[in-house]
Amino acid sequence: MLKYLLLPLMFLTLGFSSPPVVDDDLTGKVTAIEGNVVTMEVTGELPAWARKGGYLKVTDADGKVILRGAKITKSESGIIVVHAAKAKDLAVGTVYKLGRGKPAVGC
Repeated sequence: MLKYLLLPLMFLTLGFSSPPVVDDDLTGKVTAIEGNVVTMEVTGELPAWARKGGYLKVTDADGKVILRGAKITKSESGIIVVHAAKAKDLAVGTVYKLGRGKPAVGC
């Protein structure tokens, strides 16, 4: 009988003790917009999701999502290039928060 009481308690304890999921958010400054292609300069080391073929979510300082699921076409040495249908919604020289996007969302 005791094992039936301890088993749910053990799972409950494990559920609360797991570490939080951290999404490696970055900031990026738009350096160029050419049609649907946006070039951004980022500082620091790029996380694994911010590599070529990945997807990017871009939000402004107020937390409003500007781009969702923009496909990363180039990612190297502090530069990320994305293809986004709503590139016109960004402004050159502006700093945005970058996060992991989802491919099914579109942009």
